[in-house]
Amino acid sequence: MTKKAVRNGKWSPLTVILLVVLCLYVLSLIGIFFWAIITAFKGNWRMESATNNYYKFPNFGWKEQFSEVFNNLTMPSKDGSGRDFNFWQIVGNTFLYALGCAFFKTLVPCITAYACARFNFKSSKIVHTVILITMIVPIVGSLPSELKIARSLGFHDSIWGLWLMAANMQGLYFFVMYSAFKAMPMGYSEAARIDGANLFQVMVKIAVPLIKNLFLTIFLIHFVEYWNNYQVPQVYLPNHPTLGWTLYYYTMVYQTKPMDTLPKQISLAVIIVTPILILFLLFQKKLMGNLTLGGLKG
Repeated sequence: MTKKAVRNGKWSPLTVILLVVLCLYVLSLIGIFFWAIITAFKGNWRMESATNNYYKFPNFGWKEQFSEVFNNLTMPSKDGSGRDFNFWQIVGNTFLYALGCAFFKTLVPCITAYACARFNFKSSKIVHTVILITMIVPIVGSLPSELKIARSLGFHDSIWGLWLMAANMQGLYFFVMYSAFKAMPMGYSEAARIDGANLFQVMVKIAVPLIKNLFLTIFLIHFVEYWNNYQVPQVYLPNHPTLGWTLYYYTMVYQTKPMDTLPKQISLAVIIVTPILILFLLFQKKLMGNLTLGGLKG
């Protein structure tokens, strides 16, 4: 009824209400981001004196805020060695953590989904069922045991160790890739086999390139997820701080110098969110379209 009314150029009351609610929601998100930008470009002021400067336009003391972050931001290690990490070391840790975990988190479900979708063996059904059950059954209270296993295997406080921990086949995107591989015609694989390609070459040169857009989309989603994550690095990387963990450290735990004022903290938040905004602007069509297409094919 609503779709028909819109096609005919008429707006039903429900459509108007939904449009108003959606516009208010979008404006609230934009307003928060706009306030963050304004606050990051203000001069130094503390929360206790915020009554005179909270909603005013900036006095463009941004050089002080961002130079403080770039030049003086440090993060102490947790091992008691007294070592401090500067801003660029923290950025490097963040990129290594996010890129590596996102890649392996995408690669392993891709290979597993290909094997389950293209080969008819009993184990494929078992793997498919196990992944489905792990999504349905809530697993709580596993962090202590997982942390103990990580320490015993040498994965704790190691970025490459978290890469290996992220290399699992669980999650929704296994089923997205499974549907894409299942809908793929067998003629491509058969033609490659006739030309002498082995099974690995068929997967690498035929199957995976056909879903490269879907692979890139899932990789970008995982990258954003790991980039914004502060809890996992805080627990598993005590001596390899990331940007999210640093922001949490200075805003929620210890409001100490050099990030002891709100504009400096907000400027760090703006720096963290900037790469994500750039990625979204560059790949918005892939992020908004490929997952829907891959799901419909199945």
